[in-house]
Amino acid sequence: MLIEKPWFFGHGGVDLEPVNTGLTWCFWSTSSESFKITPVRYEETLDDIISNENTPLDFKTQIILRIKKGKSPVLLQNYGVNWYENNVKEVYNNLTRHYVSQYSPFDLTSNREVVAHIDSCVKADMIRYIDRLSVEKEFPIVVENVITGRAIPNAAQLKEMNNTAAQIQAKQTQERRYETEVAREQAERQRAVSDKAYQREMGLTAEQFISLKAWDVINSKQGANIDVLFDGGASSTMWNIKR
Repeated sequence: MLIEKPWFFGHGGVDLEPVNTGLTWCFWSTSSESFKITPVRYEETLDDIISNENTPLDFKTQIILRIKKGKSPVLLQNYGVNWYENNVKEVYNNLTRHYVSQYSPFDLTSNREVVAHIDSCVKADMIRYIDRLSVEKEFPIVVENVITGRAIPNAAQLKEMNNTAAQIQAKQTQERRYETEVAREQAERQRAVSDKAYQREMGLTAEQFISLKAWDVINSKQGANIDVLFDGGASSTMWNIKR
């Protein structure tokens, strides 16, 4: 768009007819400003927003705005080149802080529905704010979308969360180890009960049962040389078994 600055006569100010892509003739004293007519993404970094549990969290947020077609001269005339910084930025950041502060750190980092609800609330309030501005002076801006994003714990909070996670993991590991040991003990106890019952059922002496179990050991070994000593009481026998 063009901003006319006549040297001697005529009127100056913003030319309300927008200039499209291409060449146009103008006076040497005329300046220009360029505005994107496509949606533009404005990113904000908000540090130490306090959640409802008084936990400070950081956010990277985005608001996507679009200038209404053919209205860039009106925007420049009414609100100037820095219309976003002067009229949108602070309101948008304050609204984000307001809605974020109503939820817990867990919801802000993990609950997609909560984050989506914050987005919709901030967007609706921004639309109402722009409508109020336009009552006095037209503010030809359309709010396309708001993306709050998930919370990012700050350095101190992240360290604390990592310590907590490590403690939880250590506790779970100890519990699993204990459960494994208990299960092994129960299995061994049950095996002993079964062996005792088998010995009693077959009428075997302790020595006979031990000899019988030795064959189970031999049978479980593959590709090994095994020396087995059987004590028959009066005499002993040494066998060398290759598998």
